[in-house]
Amino acid sequence: MGMNKQKIPVLGTLVVLGGNDTPWLAVLEKAGWLCHRCYDLRAAETLLLDVGPCIGVVDLTRDNFSLQAVAGITHRNKQVRWLALVREDQLKREAVCQFIVSFCIDYFTSPVPENQLLKTIGHQLGMLQLERQVWPQLGQFGQQGLQGGSPAMNRLRHQVKRIAMTDMPVLIHGEIGTGKELVARAVHQASTRAKGAFVAVGCEALTEEWLVADRADSPARSCIEAAQGGVVYLDEVTALAPERQLELVKWLKEERFIHADSSQPKSDIRVIAATRYSAEELLEGALIHDDLYFQLNILNLQVPALRERDEDIVLLAEYLLLKLARQYNSPAKQLSAGAKRMLSGYSWPGNIRELISQLKRAILLVDGKELDAEHFDLPRLVDDRQSLKQIREDSERGALLAVLENNKGQISAAARELGVSRATMYRLLNKHDLVPPPRNFRQG
Repeated sequence: MGMNKQKIPVLGTLVVLGGNDTPWLAVLEKAGWLCHRCYDLRAAETLLLDVGPCIGVVDLTRDNFSLQAVAGITHRNKQVRWLALVREDQLKREAVCQFIVSFCIDYFTSPVPENQLLKTIGHQLGMLQLERQVWPQLGQFGQQGLQGGSPAMNRLRHQVKRIAMTDMPVLIHGEIGTGKELVARAVHQASTRAKGAFVAVGCEALTEEWLVADRADSPARSCIEAAQGGVVYLDEVTALAPERQLELVKWLKEERFIHADSSQPKSDIRVIAATRYSAEELLEGALIHDDLYFQLNILNLQVPALRERDEDIVLLAEYLLLKLARQYNSPAKQLSAGAKRMLSGYSWPGNIRELISQLKRAILLVDGKELDAEHFDLPRLVDDRQSLKQIREDSERGALLAVLENNKGQISAAARELGVSRATMYRLLNKHDLVPPPRNFRQG
């Protein structure tokens, strides 16, 4: 009887960019590392989104990629702890040295000292585990604004988690009141920038000096300097003046802002912008400069309207009820069956913002533990049904009058035109009080 081979536990995930099949890779796999080698940087970008925090090795010895392309992917994926493998002669190139210093935690020269590499990667795995202990929210996000089990919200949560682990700009689309800023904060919280600031900026308030730092009277103090190492959130980016849009394009390309002393230090800020307009409306309506749109739209998120997630409305209302009740010291604890039916049947043109407003009103009006339909200031479904019924009846009465007129009041002829029996015709006429008076016959 054969012996079962002992399964080696997986130590961690290693992503290798470029290079060739080498002995050191087999040593790492034998030690228990799950190794992925990528020769396509676009595929590597997708893989890194899925894997999350891990160890990355950039093998420059075979010159598989341009240094600029590799620098781009390492810069965008700061959740990865990068090591570089280089040839001895490459260390004479300033660009290679600059890359190692800027993006890598260590480097090795070929031929690779396998034991030393294994020890270094093991140490970095330990650093990742320590990071998880002191920073457990890495790769996770808060629930506020992302509650719900509808397909639209499941898809949004998945996209937020993937997008969070890169450093690329994000453009968020969604109607007014859908919670675009909450989604942006979720992206920030799940990213490696979560320790940095999240600075929300109203685009209509930005002046011509918004990229000039170190000025006491400049809003740049809040949206540039304060956002260093974090995220700047541009609320309704279409409100930016045309000149500001072009300045933002230049900033996104160069990643630099201007100091009051005319120096131009490099900025370390992730940009997340939001708009209530769709991509088609932005471009066809010339609401945003084409260059700015393509700079921001590297990654995008669509926040669904509340009417597109019917099954989430009651769940979201119950969550917000408990939160707001604590905030306003209210005894309200639950929604009545009638309130749930009314909330579920309403179209919510104002989205989550309108739901919050309605719940606040109801909580302040209620005396007991249960919110009922009467505590909300919404059109009642019964009123909607009554209005629809009236419209149908008015339409039916008008049709009867028209067909009677066409047939000079002859009920039998009118019934034939409508394709109904005389009995049905009389029933309809009685219903709408249209039965003609009896004829008077003169006596001969």
